[in-house]
Amino acid sequence: MNFLKANKEDVNEIMRLYNEVMKTTFTTWGQGYPSKELIEEDINAGNLYVLKDDNKIIAVSFLGVKEEENENWENKLTNALGIARICVSSKYQGRGIGTKFVSLLVKEAKDRGADGMHFHVATLNSSAMRMYENAGFVNCGLGKSNYGFDYYKYEMVFK
Repeated sequence: MNFLKANKEDVNEIMRLYNEVMKTTFTTWGQGYPSKELIEEDINAGNLYVLKDDNKIIAVSFLGVKEEENENWENKLTNALGIARICVSSKYQGRGIGTKFVSLLVKEAKDRGADGMHFHVATLNSSAMRMYENAGFVNCGLGKSNYGFDYYKYEMVFK
């Protein structure tokens, strides 16, 4: 498997992957989110990563600076990165691929000089919570989204 930054040629395959997962797995996505424009913006900024198996994209995630309004975190990090829109092909779920992908994202965040990571997980997404906790992230409490769902705040501090 290869962990890479996504490129412009990957956009349509990434969109197919998101649409596949939205039909088969719990997500809070839909109605144009994530959009092709957002994916292109993340690629242009160098913040979208993919995991490929036999040259086919099986996982995708944003990794970059997230604007978290009025957020109270356990630790005050000065250079935190966040994960967003992590997606693993439904054909590869349940095999540890998500945990492997998250560990690669953590390594990349460290390589990019981050002092930790912050991100949100919808409270109904129990499989994602297990994956993040298995990867060493800590649940730091409940938050309320502007989009009508509750989420847990997850955090990891790099030492």
